[in-house]
Amino acid sequence: MTNEEHTMTNVERSPRTRSTVTARTRAARVVALGAVALLVVACSSDDDNTSEESTTTMASTSSTSTSATSAATQPTTTPAEDTGGDTIASGATRAQVMAALPQIDGLVESEMQRSEVPGIAVAVVHDDEVIFAEGYGVREVGTQDQVSPETVFQLASLSKPISATAVARLVSKDVIEWDEPVHSHAPDLVLSDPWVTDHVTFADLYSHRSGLPGQAGNALETIGFTRDEILARLRYVPLDPFRDTYSYSNFGLTAAGDAAAKAAGVSFEDLMDELFDLAGMTASSARYADFEAQPDRATLHNIVDDEWVPGPTRNPDAQGPAGGISSSLNDVASWARLQLGAGTLDGVEIVGEEALAATHAPHIMNRPAETYDGQNGSYGLGWTVATDHLGQLRWAHSGAFSHGAHTSVTLLPESELGVVVLSNAMPVGSAEAITDQIIDQIVVGEQTQDWAGVWSARYSNLFVADETLEELPVPATPALPDDAYVGSYANDYYGTFEVIADGDGLAVVQGPTGAEFALTHWDANTFTWISDPELPELRSRFEFTVDPDGRATAITIPAAAGLGTLQRV
Repeated sequence: MTNEEHTMTNVERSPRTRSTVTARTRAARVVALGAVALLVVACSSDDDNTSEESTTTMASTSSTSTSATSAATQPTTTPAEDTGGDTIASGATRAQVMAALPQIDGLVESEMQRSEVPGIAVAVVHDDEVIFAEGYGVREVGTQDQVSPETVFQLASLSKPISATAVARLVSKDVIEWDEPVHSHAPDLVLSDPWVTDHVTFADLYSHRSGLPGQAGNALETIGFTRDEILARLRYVPLDPFRDTYSYSNFGLTAAGDAAAKAAGVSFEDLMDELFDLAGMTASSARYADFEAQPDRATLHNIVDDEWVPGPTRNPDAQGPAGGISSSLNDVASWARLQLGAGTLDGVEIVGEEALAATHAPHIMNRPAETYDGQNGSYGLGWTVATDHLGQLRWAHSGAFSHGAHTSVTLLPESELGVVVLSNAMPVGSAEAITDQIIDQIVVGEQTQDWAGVWSARYSNLFVADETLEELPVPATPALPDDAYVGSYANDYYGTFEVIADGDGLAVVQGPTGAEFALTHWDANTFTWISDPELPELRSRFEFTVDPDGRATAITIPAAAGLGTLQRV
């Protein structure tokens, strides 16, 4: 499915709802971290050797492989576009922020009219105070259930910087160190290179520089493997150059979050509960069951036949640290205050300043400048870190499930400013467009460019179909009899696939849950299939290798790192 701009006419909308905003005492913080971060960017010599950029991811799925169920299915997102020209580097004053607030309703409503996204929640944080928090639209199409600041959303890859905060808390308590090898706390975590296994650190995995390809583990999650089972199979994945390659890996980061929790003697979910309790984030959880139990929760939505419809549910527990957190606008806004407050919230230190500052510093370049006078983008520990078109340092991250969630947080530490946008729709660019519009309105007083157009165009190529499958071959070579293909095929990474004849043709059964996918004949021994039910318009190849006797000996499917060939067993 491509994210083209769709015009819908039957989406029900409710009026926006506003929360009561109260003033809070400003906590001490260090804004000099911005200068440190910029210096690190300037001195970075790391190369971005992949085409992937920071998200989001897509969570799922998440967070962005062709597995829409993985936080890696997230689109390419960056803190801002390179625009060149003059920049405005001064911080935003309270007067500027207050002058912009009356414009936010119109900006959001205009974007919702353009995209027809069912529900959105927006918050603005400034100078340690949540000064704006509103919900717009409905939690589910076809109902009058309004989105409010208390509505709980699945955050997808926005989980990454939130889980990094919990890990930073362990660093500040001397439970672990960012630059400590993970293997000592998670001896079952084995990668394909023994040296990397012994030396990969929490920082390596949280900054996506471990060498794990971005797709690693995503397809396994789609077919029902658990977190432990997926992490155990990372040992079969060939690695890219260690600490020299940026590749956005949901399960690399998940491995680090899981290992940090083990070092603390708790589950990852309990580790997050500790942070949420301390920060007063009462609606937040890293358990999908808790999200399902929330009466005021946002339903995921997808586009089907040019209309927004409730999408399939998405259980991201397997990649909890990377894409499994759910939260409300009010809670995420409190967490944003914690970030801008250098680990202190309402006068109480929750995370040590130094440990948290490490998450905001660049650790690898992930987006080279597009023009000679443009800005490089970098990735910290669960954050994108860059200087934007206004000359402002940004800490940012987006999240997306390809079938129904899109979230964004952008913090400008030099201005003590943060913008949070949560939505219950597949990514079409709305979250980032609204974010950039609000920041322009605050810092400049007007729009510097057509952000809706910028972000809509970026997301239009999020899901790219196999061009070789656009037209049927003429004439097509018939398939062999079903018996030639039926049987068991396996490799260490995927386990066993069972090709069966189900009465209507061939199908493949895979994974611990026995997920069944129909095969459609294409040409000769090539079939096609929808390998991810969340992307029903994206067909991919399913090819049989046939011996001279007319019996299939192997199957090959598109997969990262050449792991897509399974031999008959």
